[in-house]
Amino acid sequence: MSIVDRHRRKIALGLMIVGLLLIVLWIGQTTFAALSLARSLKTAQTLLDDPQTTDMAALGKWLRQTRRDVVTLRRNVGWLAGMGPAFRGLPKVGAIAGDAPALLTLADGLTEAGVLLWEAAEPALTAAQTGDSMLEMVPVVFARLTPNLPRARVAIATVRAAYTTLNVAALPARLQGPLMKLGPLLPLLDDGLAFAEMGPALLGLDAPRTYLALAINESELRAGGGFISGVGEVHVEGGKITSMAFVDSYAVDDFKQPYPLAPEPLRQFMGIELLVFRDSNWSPDFPTAARQALELYRPQHPVSVDGLITVDQRAAQRLLDVLGPIKLPDSDEPVTGATLLEYLYNAWAPEDGNLSGEWWQQRKAFMGTVAAAVMARIAEGDVNWLSLAKAVRQLIAEKHIMMYFVDENVQALLTSHGWDAGLRAPQGDYALLVEANVGYNKASVKLERAFTYAVDLTQSPPHVTMTLAYTHTSQVAIACVPEARYDPEYTQMMDRCYWGYLRLYAPQGAQLLEASRHPIPAEAVANGQPWEGIARIAVAPEGPYTVFEQALLLPTASQATVSFTYTLPDNVVQRNSDGTFTYHLLWQKQPGLHKAAARVVLRLPQNAVLCPSQPYLRAADGGVWVYTADMTVDQDVSVCYAVP
Repeated sequence: MSIVDRHRRKIALGLMIVGLLLIVLWIGQTTFAALSLARSLKTAQTLLDDPQTTDMAALGKWLRQTRRDVVTLRRNVGWLAGMGPAFRGLPKVGAIAGDAPALLTLADGLTEAGVLLWEAAEPALTAAQTGDSMLEMVPVVFARLTPNLPRARVAIATVRAAYTTLNVAALPARLQGPLMKLGPLLPLLDDGLAFAEMGPALLGLDAPRTYLALAINESELRAGGGFISGVGEVHVEGGKITSMAFVDSYAVDDFKQPYPLAPEPLRQFMGIELLVFRDSNWSPDFPTAARQALELYRPQHPVSVDGLITVDQRAAQRLLDVLGPIKLPDSDEPVTGATLLEYLYNAWAPEDGNLSGEWWQQRKAFMGTVAAAVMARIAEGDVNWLSLAKAVRQLIAEKHIMMYFVDENVQALLTSHGWDAGLRAPQGDYALLVEANVGYNKASVKLERAFTYAVDLTQSPPHVTMTLAYTHTSQVAIACVPEARYDPEYTQMMDRCYWGYLRLYAPQGAQLLEASRHPIPAEAVANGQPWEGIARIAVAPEGPYTVFEQALLLPTASQATVSFTYTLPDNVVQRNSDGTFTYHLLWQKQPGLHKAAARVVLRLPQNAVLCPSQPYLRAADGGVWVYTADMTVDQDVSVCYAVP
């Protein structure tokens, strides 16, 4: 053997030994990371069994170690996991092999975002555990969080995309539980990051901010959620509320300045000639109503307002359910979500039953007391923040909490997440029923409602009949006299006749065919002019909608049905590239309305066959399909079908 050959063999042997060492090292690294990750998961269960007593230092150490293990595994076996889908058909291991890439992406994104968020939040969490206020740490948290937000949002977006590809039900039982719990949390986490992005501007970390907090009374339902009962001016600076003062909504009128004319229904049924702050939410498009409210907010001092938030009674109840009882100076027992309304009604009523001028000026003084108590409760720090975040997110979706900000970037972020409570442009069929109590009473709370939206797609153009069934549940016999008066007890104002002004928003181009008539005699109308009961047709100022309007007088212990039949534009049904057809309905929910039984009844063309994946529809007789909801949130109904 020549010297050259011997050198070649030595080199080859050396390379083989190095390769074997690298393989052993790879196996060792991978095995160590896998075992460490398994230990970490067991540790996590122990740490999170009782979050209140969790050692924050230990939790941070665990999170960082878990992140290192996941990075190691992805680097070493990511290519192997990528081959998993090819083995999806294997028995027992096929499901986890097929979802291996998504599971690894899930672990990678969650741990990356987790470490980034932890590094920002650690000071606040540690402060809370030692008894200090988390709110004091807000500036520190945002200073640490802001640089990492873009990376965290990308990581969570990757996680959400990976999660949608998982077949959770096919995975081993030990993975199904955690993954099913993870699903609902992902949108919450995404929303939380969006809020965090807005945080510095909203919390006055860069400059002082002034916001209006509007107390909305849905017992006197209006398009914007309810009558604006009170308003608080909230000043925020450096992440803290520096001052907060609530007043009656009547107190911010300044008739030395000009006011626009009130909408015609307010003039006709309530005798209101000018549009003032307390009636400013006539538009169902909340950004429009908010801008109107800011224009008409005229306190006796100069102020520049950066935005507003509305909170109705149901929102206040749900928030107290999460925050826990609050102590109020004029209540013997702590007030909870379950007892809040009783407290409010009692606090409003005069002690001696005398509806004097002095009582009138002080009748809403409790609003500031309740708001201060809630803020004090939050400042204590003993709050389940995750439960609070979930509750707020749901209340925003249900439009019991609504927000508007003057900053265009912040408002655009709200709009992109669907948090602006605005009217959405029709992408097909569209419906929004807007109800306004125009009777100087609180009777809205006594009404039961059931809505049916029947669409006939066998006709061209398609026909719709919207049917609104109302039941006044009060059994108190009372004459329907249009007058503005108070009763000694708040609940007595619920036992009144109901004057309702209804607006049905439909797609632009809808043509009214017929509508039920609901005449109201002159003696039951504030301006003394009878309502003929004929439905009106208007063009909405908010956008591409046709509006059908009707008024209704509903005595106590009575029922009424209002109906509109009209044609839809042909383009509400779209022909797809594969020859199938899609009908899409967006039915928006009115702010302030708690819930109402709602049905969408679809009559499809003869012999039509539904496309796959229509689980929320049930069949009725005669080729009719039905979708039901309780209208707590906006409803999207999309139906795909083929016609042989």
